[in-house]
Amino acid sequence: MESAPPELLLVRHGETEWSRSGRHTGRTDIALTELGRRQADQLAGRTFELVMSSPLVRARETYEQAGVTAAAEITSDLLE
Repeated sequence: MESAPPELLLVRHGETEWSRSGRHTGRTDIALTELGRRQADQLAGRTFELVMSSPLVRARETYEQAGVTAAAEITSDLLE
């Protein structure tokens, strides 16, 4: 029986106050809005073998809200 090919999923953080208003967030460390947390909920139930994240709060909140239990590899290489 053939196994399914690996899947790569790229996820941007959920909504922040600045992304809602069209401001460039860049490296400003801004938390998610309630909508941003609901957006992250859409990832719930998935299993991830590897999670890589920028060190910013909005990125961490996104994967934590999604219920990701794998330890995230935090890297500044993923900063905007």
